[in-house]
Amino acid sequence: ISEISRKNVEVWGEKAGCVGYEIGGAQYQAGLIRGFDPAMIMMLGLPFNMPGHSLQRSQYVNGLAELTPEIRQELFNSTAEIVAARYRPDVGVGGKLVPWQPYNFHAGNFFDEATGYSPQDQTTAELLKAKCVPMPNWVFSAKFPLQALEKWTGRQIDLFSQAGLTLHQVRVKNPGQGRDWTAENVWAHVKTIVGVFKARGLPDPIVYLHNHDFNGMGGHIGAEVLRMAHAEKFTTLVVDAAYRKNGTHNDNTVLTAALSLAPEQRDALIEWNYNQQAIEEIICRFDSRTSQMTPWDSDWAGGTEGSDIRIAKEYGLDVRKINHAKEIANEVFPLERAVTPFSEYKLRLGIAIMIEDGIEPKNADTVRKWVNGGGKLKVGGDVLVGLKRWETLVPKTPEVGKLLANMPDELEAAMAQKSKLIGPADLPASLTTQQRHTALGYQQKGLEFATAQAKGTDLSPLLVAPHVLHSKPRSLRPGTTFELLMDPTDATTRAQVQFMGFGTAPNGDITMTFLHEGQAVTIAMPDPEAAKGGAAAASGPRKAEPGNSNHLPTVVPGELLSYAVAIGDRLKAGAPLC
Repeated sequence: ISEISRKNVEVWGEKAGCVGYEIGGAQYQAGLIRGFDPAMIMMLGLPFNMPGHSLQRSQYVNGLAELTPEIRQELFNSTAEIVAARYRPDVGVGGKLVPWQPYNFHAGNFFDEATGYSPQDQTTAELLKAKCVPMPNWVFSAKFPLQALEKWTGRQIDLFSQAGLTLHQVRVKNPGQGRDWTAENVWAHVKTIVGVFKARGLPDPIVYLHNHDFNGMGGHIGAEVLRMAHAEKFTTLVVDAAYRKNGTHNDNTVLTAALSLAPEQRDALIEWNYNQQAIEEIICRFDSRTSQMTPWDSDWAGGTEGSDIRIAKEYGLDVRKINHAKEIANEVFPLERAVTPFSEYKLRLGIAIMIEDGIEPKNADTVRKWVNGGGKLKVGGDVLVGLKRWETLVPKTPEVGKLLANMPDELEAAMAQKSKLIGPADLPASLTTQQRHTALGYQQKGLEFATAQAKGTDLSPLLVAPHVLHSKPRSLRPGTTFELLMDPTDATTRAQVQFMGFGTAPNGDITMTFLHEGQAVTIAMPDPEAAKGGAAAASGPRKAEPGNSNHLPTVVPGELLSYAVAIGDRLKAGAPLC
């Protein structure tokens, strides 16, 4: 899907006036957990005739795992090598800038005036050191003061200057939509950024705007901002948009109503829309955008609904209540806009509120009463650490400190806990640059994937055959042709294959015959429908059985990262197990 979408934009999008193509972000992570190589997804999506943009998971990956500077630098170095090899085969980075413009927004806007600490500033400098050209990203919230945006813009200019470069572009990201994403608010942010550039004697920057669209107004708001820019003769504003009626992002036909496009450009835009809609209909089995759980004015990022639904089911919660839970959590613990890791904190706090029987009815006032009365919340230690650090631009509420005071032992244990991170020294020497990127960027899951690739268990070869990969089981027609990726380090090396048909082996297994280079190849596998004849396996994560002394239940579902004991150890009361 990544490749044919890229080709669509390289041809029809470019003719329509498209000036950049966004790939990846959550798609890399979603691909990895489904058995696909995130490095190959990135390679397949890199356009050749316009800038390639992507979310760069820099400070945090896979949820709440915070990477160290050493790991991040090697991750960024390997990312640069992958991209450079795509555009400069046999040369690589070679000390030159890489045509790669990742959004560095997961590190947030936080800046400590006393110490100068800023996760985004640190990681932007590291990306520049790797010869990438990151796009500094301001995460929008009307609660974040414009004075902070002004200072942030100046720091980004200085970071590029220290690297011997001139900053030319910045991005404003609204992870949700919310009632405060208005043309007037957005334009005030743009003018603040431009004002800093003018005060520094620099050319006007390119300002990119991104937001989700839950109520159909996003495209209209973007169009109005374009009109405001035209009125003040600001010509370097770029607003992102997707195909007509796509459901989560700006409608590009609404947005471009504010532009003077030539007839051939409008025709090309229509062609791109038809093609992209057809492309995305192929992947409907992975599509969670038909959910109604996110209301039109939500602050919550639109790309997270699938994982929210899964988590709600793990806790046995009505998925329709997830957004309400997050809104209550954010009112009492105002972490503001959904940016990792605070998006995860907000979600976990919301769930903790929903599963606490002592909090009824479920509203902000009863939560405050519960916390101020000494109540605890069933959240992980990482959430407590996040509340303790409070790396956001809004004031901390009294309930934040009170909750931490109510849970001193849990907070102390969390602050002392150091989860094992996978660093450069932990990687096998045999790993390719792509595999190093995956292992460092996605930690244990990435390393497991990278080491399993040699066994042929990943689905990455089928990334260029979406009509095969996403078709219904047993529906592939005889005579269907498709390609397979043959080299995990090269997106251009492929095999041509033709599907000849299904059959049944004497033992009842399903047979499939393929034609490759004139040779018929038949493989067999057990019939999955036959396996359904037995007792159905329970879906979802395993749960401890009540009364089973060999099972240790946890208060809330989670992911086991590491063991603190080994087989044969004698357990001590109060000592950590995992």
